[in-house]
Amino acid sequence: MGTRRAYTDPAHAPFDQKRKWVRWTKAMRETFLDHLAATCNVRESAAVIGVIPGSVYALRRREPRFAAQWDEALALGYQMLETLAVGHVLAGGGIKDKLTAGVDPTAGPIDLEAAFRLLTVHRNAPGKPRRNRGPVFAEPEQTDQVLLAKLKQIEARRMRDAAAAPGPAPARSDPRPPANGPEPA
Repeated sequence: MGTRRAYTDPAHAPFDQKRKWVRWTKAMRETFLDHLAATCNVRESAAVIGVIPGSVYALRRREPRFAAQWDEALALGYQMLETLAVGHVLAGGGIKDKLTAGVDPTAGPIDLEAAFRLLTVHRNAPGKPRRNRGPVFAEPEQTDQVLLAKLKQIEARRMRDAAAAPGPAPARSDPRPPANGPEPA
């Protein structure tokens, strides 16, 4: 974890403010990520742990693991927002109604039209982690290595079988010389 310099001014003053050293604890990270997953609001989530948004963005840039957890928390938040919006519509709520079910009352109601626009933009965002990306194909070099290794195994098995069998060795059907050198005469 370690000690990092972070902005802690509640007024969120710009760059001329003094920085204080803040120890990023596991509890701070978990609280921030939990609140981010619940609200999708970075500013509010940073305020909950007592730092300004610039501090958490800096931590996100510095630590890839925290950035991955951040992305996962936002994905969970968007899923929660989508679930609330669909539940509201299925319960008979209209698009012009405000979404209040399951939302923190201190945050105020959610504009359903804005929520759907946000979800549409988020769904098509580039670089967003996706669950079903489809098949992952191997590089040609990897497949070549696997195939050559398999061919070597087959050739070694043929040589073992030929050495174990009594009588003359069977002729090779492959016109290429074996990978381990020319055949003995």
